[in-house]
Order: sequence, then structure tokens, then C-alpha cells
Amino acid sequence: MSRLFAIALTAILAASTAALPTQTVAGDYKLGALTIRQPWSRPAQAGMNGVGFFTVVNAGKTPVTLKSAETSAAGKVEIHQSSTANGVMSMRRQDNGVVIPAGGQVAFAPGGYHLMLLSLKTAQAQGQKVPVTLLFDNGRKVQVELAVQLVPPNGQAAPAGEHHH
Repeated sequence: MSRLFAIALTAILAASTAALPTQTVAGDYKLGALTIRQPWSRPAQAGMNGVGFFTVVNAGKTPVTLKSAETSAAGKVEIHQSSTANGVMSMRRQDNGVVIPAGGQVAFAPGGYHLMLLSLKTAQAQGQKVPVTLLFDNGRKVQVELAVQLVPPNGQAAPAGEHHH
């Protein structure tokens, strides 16, 4: 390989690496001892409600609370929890947030905790990214991108009887 080619290749690789977002693995984001894994959403029409899913892992020694979330893609974001009792699914807002235990994790997944993106300003099409800022206790926040896709990451099957928005 010529010296000039090697120099050019090194420059291209350095420039492309510098342009990468601050992620630990494709689809994962770090905030101190927290890792937000594989944030994603489903396609949805403008004016309708969207949804946000991910897993928050807390490698720290103290619990952390996800207090709220915000995005410019929707009129409002709320944290909800779906549950099923006696064959009836219900959904409740989590106004006090969700505690991520020390050394533990909480999944925001179909049929459980999730973000509701209320009154989407534009359609969410498969392949797009939706920016969302997660706000934790003590003022900590991290911006993630929800990957809009038809199925959960890694082809995981959604739980039976899941609630669609």
C-alpha cells in the first residue's frame, strides 16, 4: 500500500470516528452509571400518539429515578405503565417517575413501562430516528434517539396481548 494511500485512509477513519455520536454500542447511550439500551419506537401518523421503548441499566450504588422525558417531535411526553388484570389491560401515568434500582434495570417495553409521545407533530416512518431527552433526578439528562422500526430490537417478539397506541 502506498504511503499516500495509507495517510488518506487514516485521515478518513479519524474523521468518521470523530463524527460518531457518544454511544457505547450501537443503540446504547451512557449517563454516568446509567446505560440506556436500544431505544426504539413504532411507526405512527402525525397527530396520533407514538411510543418509546428502551431499557435503563443502573450500574451505580444508589437508585436513580427517571422523572420525565421531552421531545420536539410531540406535543407532550408522559411516562406510562400498562398492566393486565383479569384479562383487561389498563394504562396509568407514572407522575412520580420510575425508580431504577441500584445495580438493577428497568425495561420500558410493550406491555409494561413506556413513553407516550402525545400528539406527534410529524409522522414517524420506519428507519427514522426520533430525538428524546430523558430527565433523571438531580437534573441529570441524556438525549437518545428512538429508532423507528416495526419490531423490537434483535427481533424479540412482543408480548401477547400487548397494547397498541
